[in-house]
Amino acid sequence: MTTQDGISIVGLSKSFGRNEVLHDIDLELPAGRVYGLLGANGAGKTTLMSLICNHIFPTSGKVLIDGESPVENAAVLERICFIHEDQRWHDEFTLDVLMRVAPRFFPQWSSVTAERLAGMFRLPRRTRLKKLSRGQRSALAITISLASRAPYTFLDEPYLGLDPSARAIFYKELMNDIAEAPRTVIMSTHLIDEAASLMEDVILMRDGRIEMHADVDSITTDAHTVRGLTDDVKQVIAGLERLSTQSMGRIESALVRGHLNGDAHALADELHVSIEPAGLQELVAALGVLDAADATSGSGARAAEPALKGVQS
Repeated sequence: MTTQDGISIVGLSKSFGRNEVLHDIDLELPAGRVYGLLGANGAGKTTLMSLICNHIFPTSGKVLIDGESPVENAAVLERICFIHEDQRWHDEFTLDVLMRVAPRFFPQWSSVTAERLAGMFRLPRRTRLKKLSRGQRSALAITISLASRAPYTFLDEPYLGLDPSARAIFYKELMNDIAEAPRTVIMSTHLIDEAASLMEDVILMRDGRIEMHADVDSITTDAHTVRGLTDDVKQVIAGLERLSTQSMGRIESALVRGHLNGDAHALADELHVSIEPAGLQELVAALGVLDAADATSGSGARAAEPALKGVQS
């Protein structure tokens, strides 16, 4: 059995013509963890995953998986599953055909998992894959990815076109499947709070660079949202790092990081100021790297700089 050392990325850059979309990326990703790959559209998330999986070639730098290059290396590539959002299948392929041939590409393929997920997502068995709807294509990608049992599984916006109930199935099945067959998962998503419970680490990208790589606990520990009258909030959070602020009239919501002791909580109760744990999406949005539609927003929202300092690794 191959030892899983994880993914090592050194000096990785990628240009398309004169457009450099990835800039000198260095990353060490230990095996057996679930990574959330986050960032605005165009940040380079899909390009990074495609490079790791040897779907495209780098302009410079290298990728090692379990200490080996994936380039023209069948032993490495069979340990990887990456179904693109726009994955193209043979024109005549149906789900039945795909499930028969999949074990040739994925040595650890689980027919039981594939059958279960296909049933849960109600995927048509004899419809040509090219005729599937957007949501059905996403469900198919999830089915193949999880059933592959590939030690390195990549999920690129896997929820597109799925309704909330189907997304709930995906999240539950992903957790169950990882518990049954541990692996390394790298998943890009804009639905950060929905998927936050799955993530152990986050990799935050901006403009083709790695803005932050940290474990979720180090980001969320001692991070709170404090809401109340502006002057009262200022009293409660005195001395804490303010990451962002949203204001509406006299009401202020401050995202802060730092230890709120018993005295601060007592003062908050006295002033009728609420204190709640901050969501991961709020914290990521405080860095200002998400699309406007993805970030937590509000009237008068403004970010405090530098946000989330000290959690980079």
